[in-house]
Amino acid sequence: MYREAQKSYVIHNYYDLIRALKENPEWLEELRKLILTHDLLELPKKFEEFLEKEFRPLKSDVETLKKDVETLKSDVETLKKDVEILKRDVGVLKVDVANLKGDNFERKVRERAPAFFGKHFKKVKVIPIEEWADKLDETQEAGIISSEERKEALNLDLLIRCKRWEDTEEILLAVEASYTADDKDAVRALKRAEIFFKVYQIKTIPVVIAKELSPFLEEKYPEVLFIRVEAE
Repeated sequence: MYREAQKSYVIHNYYDLIRALKENPEWLEELRKLILTHDLLELPKKFEEFLEKEFRPLKSDVETLKKDVETLKSDVETLKKDVEILKRDVGVLKVDVANLKGDNFERKVRERAPAFFGKHFKKVKVIPIEEWADKLDETQEAGIISSEERKEALNLDLLIRCKRWEDTEEILLAVEASYTADDKDAVRALKRAEIFFKVYQIKTIPVVIAKELSPFLEEKYPEVLFIRVEAE
């Protein structure tokens, strides 16, 4: 039997003890001191100190890591943009190189037309662009060709006057010169040859001359004469 402040408790079982401790919290604290050692009583406090000591630097490191990750993400985004710019620049460079190769090839064909076309034709002569441009103007004014046909024909690479080896009839060659020939070159040659036939009233053969030429083009466009120039 326990007595305190004129109140006593009769402890018959565990539940009586629990009720007494709940009603008298100071008893519970005294009981702890009896049961637990000093070190165990200090353990919660020490644990809190441990957490404060060990995890505060860790939180700081995590914050630093997060900032580093954000910086890395920003750098990656910048790198991606730089790569996209580089890809565009390389694409432009490829186009420029292709155009340069094409322009240089067209110039060689114009300058050495008898050599390039002499295997197929004789008396090969390149008609100056000023001459056939004037002819296009005259035929448009006469209503023989439309303004759209005139614009299309003005983009022809070369117009050549020549003869076949087997006869004396004079013909024209509407020539598209391309380092690497494709369908567009064949279609242009066909379309422009038709216009020059209207203009000169002379048989005009569509011609595509190239260094790189797919054999499928010859099968696809039998009306076009394809000439492959061997590498020099």
